[in-house]
Amino acid sequence: MAWQVLITDSALGDLRAIVEFIAQDDPQAAERMGNRLVARALDLATMPERHALHDVTRGIRKFPVLPFLVFYHCDHASETVSILHFWHGAREGPEFG
Repeated sequence: MAWQVLITDSALGDLRAIVEFIAQDDPQAAERMGNRLVARALDLATMPERHALHDVTRGIRKFPVLPFLVFYHCDHASETVSILHFWHGAREGPEFG
């Protein structure tokens, strides 16, 4: 059975900033990257725990969509995956509140 994937407001803000930044040089590349990030996030509906834990205590996982990282959390009770951040891999890691 597929899990539900939710993209949080913070992740949507990250995605918007990424697309806007890339679009300054290449609007088509920005659209492709935005679509790629979202598609890979939505792919977590099947086998959401396949990626490594980033923060064991909080149960936060991550995976690369180079040059970005996708941070997410799985809730077993509701079978929901929450996308927390889309983050450039060269930046210091995001804050989780």
